[in-house]
Amino acid sequence: MCALSHYIERGSEGRVATTGISLIRKHPEGMKPPRSLWVPFPLGRPLGAPDQPEFQRNVLLSALRLLESATATTIADYPHDAPISGDDPWACAIMITPPEPANETEALRGQLIEEVRQLEPWHNESRKRRGRTTVGISGASLEQVESLAALLADFATGAESSDGEIDWNHPMPMRLKFASDDLRAFYHEAATAQPDASYPTDADLNDWLFNQTLLGTVLRQIVGRMRESDDRRLSGMVLGMIPAGFARAR
Repeated sequence: MCALSHYIERGSEGRVATTGISLIRKHPEGMKPPRSLWVPFPLGRPLGAPDQPEFQRNVLLSALRLLESATATTIADYPHDAPISGDDPWACAIMITPPEPANETEALRGQLIEEVRQLEPWHNESRKRRGRTTVGISGASLEQVESLAALLADFATGAESSDGEIDWNHPMPMRLKFASDDLRAFYHEAATAQPDASYPTDADLNDWLFNQTLLGTVLRQIVGRMRESDDRRLSGMVLGMIPAGFARAR
């Protein structure tokens, strides 16, 4: 959308004005379109929550109002979070018992692997009900999910990590991104395994994962290391590792 805005306005020699909505703020910051409204919503939902026409209309009007007020490159922040769908707030029914650290060096790795093990029965139940899983984009199989946890924990602490026996689909450092995607999918599928529980929104799942699990803590640590890295490949991967609003510890 940012590139299209430039193309349309330059091609029309200023006769056509454009405005847009961005889900990732660094995109308009880097491409500098004429006008852009940044919204703090999950990827894939630029207008917020479904079945909320008044809220969606307000988002659209906020973007269109930039045509009235913005004469230079402008990035405006939408000030509201998306409303929660449904009447009852979702809460994950799975109780994760905090594991005891083995030792200072291997504490985080062991704890994260133990958290994964506690979720495995629920993920098995989820896969049985759905007949599928979205885990696997990294190259790891379901039997190798613990190796994904080890990879992320080791990077978060700066420890040397073994590749194990995984036939990775991606080299480092992109491997971190896809390992993160696989583990997040594993956690989300496990959390929604109970058939009688209300189904969570994206915001519900992200709040649970990033604020109530050790994986969320590990991912925030990884993003912190990436931001401080001199390796442009790592610093450029921060986008997409964690949804907007969850990068900082709470």
